[in-house]
Amino acid sequence: MKNPMQPKWLAALLLPLSVAGFAADVHQHGHAEAAVVLEGDQLTVSFRAPLMDIFGSEQPPADASARLRYSKRLAQVIEPHPSAAALCELINVSSRSVADLFPESKAHDRDDHDHDDDSHEAVNHHQDIVHEWTFACEAPQQLQAVDLPFLSTFSSLTTDVVLLLPAVQSASRLAPGQTRILVE
Repeated sequence: MKNPMQPKWLAALLLPLSVAGFAADVHQHGHAEAAVVLEGDQLTVSFRAPLMDIFGSEQPPADASARLRYSKRLAQVIEPHPSAAALCELINVSSRSVADLFPESKAHDRDDHDHDDDSHEAVNHHQDIVHEWTFACEAPQQLQAVDLPFLSTFSSLTTDVVLLLPAVQSASRLAPGQTRILVE
């Protein structure tokens, strides 16, 4: 019996390894990673990019209006579009919100905070956004491409791609502005 979590774990493990020589926890601005995993009729697409490339800043949002701006930018990382012929339906989305990324930022918004800001623990601002979409496909053998439409919005990103398909495993790179991952 196949483990339904295997593609997610495999994609999560391989995503940081998609670049030759990529060391654990390396954070490079202008550089994103994607993984496309097809196992049986389940397609999983993962995407990871530095906050700077999505928000334009690595600083926590200073107030409610900044959190709203960050939330709107994060909402632009929309679901991928597998080839229509594969008849894929989105069944699960895993993503982080601005509150997940910057839980401490709400405390700085309050009028009643009377503590020294230096008392906060150091926040690691070198974070990444990570999204994962899972699809059930009626005709997975018809999958020819996966489009990441949001890459046209975040057009400065170079995206390294890992493909894990039943018949082939490969890696490729999308130049800035390219949105289509060919599945072959």
